[in-house]
Amino acid sequence: MNEKHDLPFPILQTPRLTLEELLETHAEALHAVWTDPKVLEYLVLDPFTELEQSREMIDILRGLFPASEGIRWALIHKISGDVLGTCGLHKWDKEHHRAEIGYELTSQAWRQGLMSEALEAALDYAFTSMECNRVEALVTLGNEGSRGILEKTGFTLEGTLRQYEWARGKFQDQWIFSLLREEWGEKSVRIHNRGNQST
Repeated sequence: MNEKHDLPFPILQTPRLTLEELLETHAEALHAVWTDPKVLEYLVLDPFTELEQSREMIDILRGLFPASEGIRWALIHKISGDVLGTCGLHKWDKEHHRAEIGYELTSQAWRQGLMSEALEAALDYAFTSMECNRVEALVTLGNEGSRGILEKTGFTLEGTLRQYEWARGKFQDQWIFSLLREEWGEKSVRIHNRGNQST
């Protein structure tokens, strides 16, 4: 059982994004994301029809951090100030040092490398502050866009969980990906070395 705490919410920075705490004022922007047919295509989530449902989802996600069950950030574009989506970690199992990562991004911001930026910051937090040894990601079978982002970030596809999720009136197969702390460490060293070589 995870204990509740009152630690300050961590704000993360990437070159183009600020990862900050979800707020009720983000509801309208996130409702637009969470009802976008392109975003919804592979989410195991029944489509929202009312803004109140998005407000309720924000409340649920906001509760992860104080309950020590995970964390979810709002993704804010530094220049425009727009709320582009969310990312974060849930199903945090402290005993076994693992968590599951989740994310979504407005389709208007796809293919710009923004989610990769956000995930790298979130993963660094997972492997350091949360002391995770393993981070998992579940992706609905066929979601090649999400698969590409995860593989680019260093995740390994371990296999297919058959009929793993019940959503939209049927069972959904899920790909399971994982990334280990030692693999993330190796990736971080490579990124650092590339940076040194370019200076």
